[in-house]
Amino acid sequence: MHSIEAELETIKNQVEAMERLEQEPKYSRRDYFASVPFDDDPSTVDHWCRYKMLEWCYSVVDFINFSRETVGIAMSYLDRVLSLNNEFSNGLLFSRKNYQLAAMTCLYTAIKVFEPKIIDANLLVELSRGSYTADDFKQMELEILFALNWHLNDPTPFQFLEYYLQLLPLHECNLHVQKDTFLDHARYQIELAMFDYTMVIHEPSKVAVAALSNSLNSIFTAHGAYNDGVKMIQHLQRMTSEPNADLPAVQHISLGMERLHNTKIPAILRRASPPSVTGTTISNKCNDQNSIDHDGEFRNAKVSPTACVSI
Repeated sequence: MHSIEAELETIKNQVEAMERLEQEPKYSRRDYFASVPFDDDPSTVDHWCRYKMLEWCYSVVDFINFSRETVGIAMSYLDRVLSLNNEFSNGLLFSRKNYQLAAMTCLYTAIKVFEPKIIDANLLVELSRGSYTADDFKQMELEILFALNWHLNDPTPFQFLEYYLQLLPLHECNLHVQKDTFLDHARYQIELAMFDYTMVIHEPSKVAVAALSNSLNSIFTAHGAYNDGVKMIQHLQRMTSEPNADLPAVQHISLGMERLHNTKIPAILRRASPPSVTGTTISNKCNDQNSIDHDGEFRNAKVSPTACVSI
């Protein structure tokens, strides 16, 4: 018992550290589209550009069988850079070509940092159908790294979700549901929320609380254990920092997730598994240098970002 209590205390300390970290300016995000005039200028970046590049990122990681959390990290890099309100960030917001290059590079960087294998820059060149060179990606990566001051270990909603779930006393409920059930359901909610720009500007902890609250309510209610669900949601709110102050934002995100689910689920989220590759397997895409080469059948995949953002 003592060991379990010590483990829970360690998790609580980790959560508190992450909650403090997400409040630091280096990990903050602002409503950067508020300063962009949405007129008829075809070069100006808008919400749809972000949506399509996010869709492209999911297509890539699904195909290679990487973690979808890596996409969340990549988009956090991109959102943080665009929130800087400086010459570099404005150069991305007012040029779709530069924005697309930055989005692709953020995914490239997140994969290098967090995945066990890396992708070759020439693969990105091929996926862009020659719109950019390998040097373009390398230069953009350096600019992004310096813009972020090399702060690449973002606290993510997925991390908060797993910690919050471990802290919930689900064993006290009359209905016993596997934690993985809640985890899978909540992770889907987070992935869904990433498509709505108005939600991603909130702190990752709030997104995680909203996703887990929705999952607790949905699953317990579906099993006729509504009261247990309410009890767990109340416990979740108590263990987050400043729960009363956070509640309006969490409710906004929660309702937004429900709205997205009930209206339009992006096709990429309906995909049960990575698309099959005729005559080969995903593992064959990785060469002996622990990288994913630009050769082979991957070039035939319909994930080219040139179809995502009109330049």
